[in-house]
Amino acid sequence: MRPKLSRQTGFSLIEAIMVVAIVALVAAVAVPSLMGSKDAAEKAAIVVSLRSMHTDEIAFHTTRARYARLSELNEFAGSLYGDLYESTLRRRTWTFLMTPDPTNATLRTQYQILAYKMKNGRIISAFTIDQSGVVGTLLP
Repeated sequence: MRPKLSRQTGFSLIEAIMVVAIVALVAAVAVPSLMGSKDAAEKAAIVVSLRSMHTDEIAFHTTRARYARLSELNEFAGSLYGDLYESTLRRRTWTFLMTPDPTNATLRTQYQILAYKMKNGRIISAFTIDQSGVVGTLLP
């Protein structure tokens, strides 16, 4: 009796190259989109932080008849907003500061907080909030 000849099955070289090319194409399209989503989520988180700071500023103003400096605000919120360095707060890659440098007289009626992110020595994104509670975008 003769043995049966078995036919081997599998991918040919051309099919394997096609699969690799398709995966590379999908990755080339998806990766920039995912990076943009990460930046958008980070910016949304900073806007939420600024709105939370505004809420705490209102609460502080209600009890003390003036708005808080960043050090007082962070203490009031239980160090929620970041680590204090002189007159600024730092949270991951973002820095918060009050502009202009507030006095007790100005803090009775107003405040302005600036949040910015730097990369390679340049500010790449910046937002502000003041006593009105409106978040403004300075840089995208």
